Amino acid sequence: MIETAALPTPWQVRFRAGDNEGLADTLKGGVGGTTGMRPHELLEASLATCMTISARMALAELGATEAEVSVRVHLEREETATRFRYELLLAPELEAHRPAVLERLACSPVRTTLSKPLSFDPS
Repeated sequence: MIETAALPTPWQVRFRAGDNEGLADTLKGGVGGTTGMRPHELLEASLATCMTISARMALAELGATEAEVSVRVHLEREETATRFRYELLLAPELEAHRPAVLERLACSPVRTTLSKPLSFDPS
């Protein structure tokens, strides 16, 4: 569960999950700031971090325990669809493992969650 609280600075929000916390912010019409990540960037970060963890796990299972791997995610908000574009970045010596890692990314937990129909229900 995530808890949020508005801060005195316009559009700035502190979010917390247990002992971990962060800052979100946005700039609209010249008001607000860029102190924290924008809300849509948090969605991108959620997917990218989960995919990177999944990639590291896949590579560890293949014997590459200290592999250099990263994932870039870009969220495209279109009128009729939301699209997450992602790119797997592997060290050159790991390219042979790309198909296996991409297969793991396809079933990473956050991607699986975002791929299901969503509903929003107030308590």
